[in-house]
Amino acid sequence: SSDLLDFDNVSGYTLLRCEKAAKKEDASIVVPALSQVYQAHVAAIAANVKYDDILALTAKDFTAVMIKTQGFLLGTASQDQPEG
Repeated sequence: SSDLLDFDNVSGYTLLRCEKAAKKEDASIVVPALSQVYQAHVAAIAANVKYDDILALTAKDFTAVMIKTQGFLLGTASQDQPEG
């Protein structure tokens, strides 16, 4: 689940590798951070699982992971601070 994501596992090298892999799968990607293919690659690294394991999640879990990953990528993730 999205609780297993540890973005401290992710470096700049990781992001570039993920972008390369994502573009290999979907050459139409313009903004990687908005691509679920790219997000899934990044999430797999963060969760320390295989890319296919991310894709095999239920739609509900997959969506939760994508939202959390996109927040991280766009810098909008709340840094564990209570809202409001």
